[in-house]
Amino acid sequence: MSQSTYAMREPIATDILASANAKYKNRDYLGALTEYTEAIGIDPSNALAICCRGVAYYKLGDDQDAMRDYTRAISIDPKLAIAYYRRGFLHYLAQDYSSAIADYNKAIALQPDFALAYSNRGYAYRDMYGEQEALIDWRFAAKLFKEQGNITKYKSTMRSIEQIYDDASCGSGML
Repeated sequence: MSQSTYAMREPIATDILASANAKYKNRDYLGALTEYTEAIGIDPSNALAICCRGVAYYKLGDDQDAMRDYTRAISIDPKLAIAYYRRGFLHYLAQDYSSAIADYNKAIALQPDFALAYSNRGYAYRDMYGEQEALIDWRFAAKLFKEQGNITKYKSTMRSIEQIYDDASCGSGML
């Protein structure tokens, strides 16, 4: 393709998404939101783009539009685990723990190694049922974080467990 042909072609959704993702990484959430919306205008069935726009809305403090986008992404692609996770997080923030748990359950069913979903479901269980319910998920999340090489999240999760037990065996890394 010649340079003049390239310059004249219409932007495609993947180009716009790449630019939106770069803006998001640089914390230009408004710019990312604008470009995610443009990409969705080109491809309204792109569930991942809709989910990403939801994250931009969330970062801009618009939980209602974020929730709408996560739900729309799920309706387009019911196997998109990240959309259930993100919607579950908003339910958790709204203290709707049963809905949060249901969404985390769905994310985990779709992606059994989704450590963040286990961790966050643990917080929802803690707030709804108590610390003992949370421990099962936090232990499994810690194990997954460690296996996946996410040592920062592993250590953070282990601190949550230690706060409950205040037991040296929990801090030893033995899972």
